[in-house]
Amino acid sequence: MTVRFRKVLAGGSALALLAIAGCAHTANPDAAPSRVANTMHTASAVASPPVTTTPPTPTTTTPPPVDFTDAIKQAVADVPDGNISIAVFDRLNNKLVGSYNPDTPWFTESVVKLLIGLDSLDHGGSASTVAEMISRSDDNTASNLWGKLGGVKIVSTMAAKIGLHDTTPPKNPGEWGDTRTTANDLVLIYQYILDTAPASERDTIVTAMHNATNLGADGTDQYFGIPYGVGSATYWAVKQGWACCEPGWVLNTTGLVGPDQRYIVAVLTVHDTGGGSAVRKKDSNELTAAIKDLLPDLIS
Repeated sequence: MTVRFRKVLAGGSALALLAIAGCAHTANPDAAPSRVANTMHTASAVASPPVTTTPPTPTTTTPPPVDFTDAIKQAVADVPDGNISIAVFDRLNNKLVGSYNPDTPWFTESVVKLLIGLDSLDHGGSASTVAEMISRSDDNTASNLWGKLGGVKIVSTMAAKIGLHDTTPPKNPGEWGDTRTTANDLVLIYQYILDTAPASERDTIVTAMHNATNLGADGTDQYFGIPYGVGSATYWAVKQGWACCEPGWVLNTTGLVGPDQRYIVAVLTVHDTGGGSAVRKKDSNELTAAIKDLLPDLIS
């Protein structure tokens, strides 16, 4: 997870406040990623089927796509103090089955680590290093790879390779979390990982997402949104992102949900209630509630 918190860093039950120099701004943040000491934690017990990387194959008995319209309306209502974008793509039926503001660009925060990881693997980088960066959302690893692989060039290269429409590099070359993307582009990124990327790259990234730790490398609880919202109901694999303050918390929950990774889910939010651990917990709970609204359709 990106922990480039502009004013304070907070998360989970034990996240310390961290002042970031030059972070007092709103629409165009330019604070550098924080460098917080790594804290390794194992993932909480969430029962999920084994990782499966084979795209689902429609058959004559393929169920019709589910209409997520009502669920998405409720999800939007559950985030009353901020802005939200949603995209839900059904891989079984090859169809976008629900969306809300899917073409609005937002800061990726740590979700950009998917592109960093893909670029690193394309250049023969260590699979274990990429897996650690993604599962624990390690900022230090991301920053090292960002500098080594050419910084903003990573975003431009991968955007062209995947065919992204609205994903752009950060204005400040050193701030990888300021990369912008949309919910629709995230669907394309996940489609590329699952269906186009070399099998070794796909397996490295999806397995790391499936094994996302409960706490990130900096101690932040990164199970908001999809992990807590889906729980043990079905398979999930995630790449999360967070930062403060824009003017409130940026919280992104993205990933794969359902047997055979049927659904690609991307929910991006920017809240307007300020910083601090208590506020982050409230905003995180709102995002988790939004995912719970989608859950009945995701498992139907």
